[in-house]
Amino acid sequence: MNKKTQTYNKILTSAWLLFLEQGYAHTSTREIAKAANVAVGTVFSHFENKIDLLKAGMQQQIDTIIHQASLTDRQHAPRLKLRHYALPLFEFYCNNIEFSKILISDMIWQADFFEQQMSEFKKRLFDEQQEFDDIKANVMLDCYFMTIISGLNEPAPEPEKMLRQLTSKISIL
Repeated sequence: MNKKTQTYNKILTSAWLLFLEQGYAHTSTREIAKAANVAVGTVFSHFENKIDLLKAGMQQQIDTIIHQASLTDRQHAPRLKLRHYALPLFEFYCNNIEFSKILISDMIWQADFFEQQMSEFKKRLFDEQQEFDDIKANVMLDCYFMTIISGLNEPAPEPEKMLRQLTSKISIL
């Protein structure tokens, strides 16, 4: 791993730990730089702003969750695959409500940042036995994201309740 990648990872890890410890709003880029043992300018040479640090940290966590869930994915139908991945993701979003709301809000207005991840996830829902259906994949992800938004707006979000709602929505597909 080259030095630039090591520095990037050190900044990202430090930021994520501080976000968890202090919350996003209460963490400054100066604190992140200090925790990573780099200059503030170095943080900004790797990440344009603090929200980009949060997005990268969230994406790293989500990628890990998806990878772990893929190890036990034995489903063939796209809607069942979505359910399989949804529960651990819903649990993560509910355990990180502050970050999740920021991420979802940013995702709505910065869709291009998430385009590659969304495309890969949609393709994951269709295995070699299922022909990829872009419209169906888009509708399923719309249901998934609307479930996240409504679930995170509950006073006490419940991943299992969110999964039941998603299941009801996608059962018509």
